[in-house]
Amino acid sequence: MWDEQLPDGRYKFFERYKDPYTGTWKRVATILTSNSSRAQKQAQKILERRIAEKIAQLKTSEMLFTDLFDQWWTFYQQEIKRSSIASLSGNIKEIRESFGLGVKVVNIDPKYVQNYLDSLDCSRNKKERTKSMLNLAFDYAADLDIIKDNPARRAKLPRVKKTLEDWKKVEEKYLDEDEIKPLLKELYRRPSTYRTALLAEFMSLNGCRIGEAVSLEPGNRDFETKVLQLHGTYDHTGGYRNGEKTTPKTNASYRETIMTKREMEILEEMEFINELEKNTNPRYREMGYIFTTKNGVPIQTNSFNLALKKANERLEKPIQKNLTSHIFRHTLVSRLAENRVPLKAIMDRVGHADAKTTTQIYTHITKKLKANVAEIMENY
Repeated sequence: MWDEQLPDGRYKFFERYKDPYTGTWKRVATILTSNSSRAQKQAQKILERRIAEKIAQLKTSEMLFTDLFDQWWTFYQQEIKRSSIASLSGNIKEIRESFGLGVKVVNIDPKYVQNYLDSLDCSRNKKERTKSMLNLAFDYAADLDIIKDNPARRAKLPRVKKTLEDWKKVEEKYLDEDEIKPLLKELYRRPSTYRTALLAEFMSLNGCRIGEAVSLEPGNRDFETKVLQLHGTYDHTGGYRNGEKTTPKTNASYRETIMTKREMEILEEMEFINELEKNTNPRYREMGYIFTTKNGVPIQTNSFNLALKKANERLEKPIQKNLTSHIFRHTLVSRLAENRVPLKAIMDRVGHADAKTTTQIYTHITKKLKANVAEIMENY
């Protein structure tokens, strides 16, 4: 701090501070009638308060969106899994390079966000993910009092109009009994896909995700109580051999199910053939999981999906649907809906807190059941 005497005999006190965003030096000042020790202490307090106010004002008016976005992403990565970081990195990079370049956070309004979303030439899912990232970044800014309202949450994506084709697509999300039986039979027929068959049938009975299935350990099942603990998923971001069991996708995903007799038979068989491999295969690696390859490594999703497609091509009447691991999960939803199991009970079984696909399949199946009722009534 320094001072200068003014022509009228008063004293002007100055103090410098560094702009945290531009790196430039600025100064504040105050005028007092004296430069005594007491006056200097008073001036120091006044100047410190003004510097704090200036910096606080800068935080709400000068910060660029790109700086905010980088700060938020650094923070957010501490809250999510490695697999989520890897899957979101592409979106983050695109937003970082195309949104709010050189624009102050406080100058971004809902119309600015809306124009950006409208200009994106990409799929609906990608637009939804982009908007979600912007929502979170601006929520972070609001929490830090950089802005008062979140402009991204006031921007809208147009509602998707449901068409007849959309309803037909719902049928492609699950397998009917006359489809799953020949597919499983073909998978079981070949020794090279026998483990794939066991995993596929298990998921069609339990409704778990493939990541949940391949992270199952012997300690997660109790054949006496028939309880199966689905308390995690397999994170293979660093490769399947270096993967690890992590927390599940959502709180609803952390669940326990009651196993059917066939589910327990499948688990017992997998553990038995793993034990055989452990004693006869020099390449076997004990990782502690149940659904593994002959070398002890959890079954890879890509390999599983490829095996499904190859088996389907070998069928006399190939299934005209996109076959992935998720179709077995949805097949269970279809089976339970056809047997009039309440939607909430199905969602609890498959671990959904808010299940768009589950609801679609449930609504579709129950609609077919209503048609069956009408046909029955026609016979009276």
